[in-house]
Amino acid sequence: MRSFRYKVKDKAGRTFDGIMIGEDQRAAVERLQTMGYFVLGVHEIRKRQGGAFNPLGLLERWFVAPIFSGASAYELAIFYRQFATMVKSGMTVVQAMNSLRTQGGSRRLRKIAVETAPFLQAGGHLSEAFARYPWMFPELHISLLRAGEAGGTLDRMLERIADYLEREHAVRQKLRLATLYPKLLVLAVILIPPFPLLILEGFAPYARATLGLLLPMAAVLLVLWVLFRLLYQIPAFRYSLDLAKLAVPKVGKTVKMLALSKFYRVVAAMFAAGAPLSQGLAHAADASANWYLATRLKTAIPWIEQGRSLSESLEHARVLPRMALDMLATGDQTGNIDGMLDKAAEYTENEAEVATVQSTIVVGVLLLLCVAAYIGYFVVQFYVGQYGNVMNQQW
Repeated sequence: MRSFRYKVKDKAGRTFDGIMIGEDQRAAVERLQTMGYFVLGVHEIRKRQGGAFNPLGLLERWFVAPIFSGASAYELAIFYRQFATMVKSGMTVVQAMNSLRTQGGSRRLRKIAVETAPFLQAGGHLSEAFARYPWMFPELHISLLRAGEAGGTLDRMLERIADYLEREHAVRQKLRLATLYPKLLVLAVILIPPFPLLILEGFAPYARATLGLLLPMAAVLLVLWVLFRLLYQIPAFRYSLDLAKLAVPKVGKTVKMLALSKFYRVVAAMFAAGAPLSQGLAHAADASANWYLATRLKTAIPWIEQGRSLSESLEHARVLPRMALDMLATGDQTGNIDGMLDKAAEYTENEAEVATVQSTIVVGVLLLLCVAAYIGYFVVQFYVGQYGNVMNQQW
């Protein structure tokens, strides 16, 4: 199957463009015509060969579109949950999308609902409609929706995606809460040392000193962040960095558990959707958000295609813990693979949460000691200066 970018005009004279999947260009044109569109153009989307580094293209794809046109995991979860509830209640996909045009939560998602409703009204598939917005709906969502459409379980797939996004949001919230104290301590290091200026000279000198430190630091961090995001799209850099994360004592174990929990959740969702297991493994490996682990996990795909069981295939990847492999073996025997994967994900997430809290407590204590020593240095320096001034006046 190949991807085609099309431009069409409906019976009302309105022009639309988007992306659809088809065997060839003729099949794509015929499908658009059966939907009642007048086809203005259909062109195959060809992937660039050679991996040329295009900073402007990467900047647009990974910064401009997600920031100005994307949505958070929480907003997407609400959108999918509302969608699933409407479809499950008996509404058609078109009726549900028309309803989401006014109550879809996020303004950006409501805009997408407005744009996709005519396409669905003309007989288009939901997966094809969402595929036109890759910065909003990742390939994982499209694959799950496509599997739901093929198996007649679209409402279940919408619920599955909503569940996955809600868990993802919950994990992120726990990580933000666990790292709040160290963040406050870092902020204290910046704001407290110039505090004597606020007492002795007033707010204006204190604000100048603080902003003089914060603004250059923020500019440097912004440049480093943009550079990092661009470099992270280079496979060799991403692979090396993700491998280095796993090698850090304590931290690497937590990173690995969080990545594997995402992998378990996505494999379970793809298996429940009835998608081919090899395809599910590929999407789940990418969803782990760790290039090294994804590369290792994908080595199980040839074994799956040879007819081996899931547990036996993943054992060759040499990254899953023995407990998870035993649970998968039980799932293979009982046919409850998705249930076992969900349990493995829940256990791994709990272990990662405990490890994260422990790590942040240790880091918090160390930062507190550093802040205390840093502030103590300024206090001693202040009183030494004051004592020196008094002694000079006496002499």
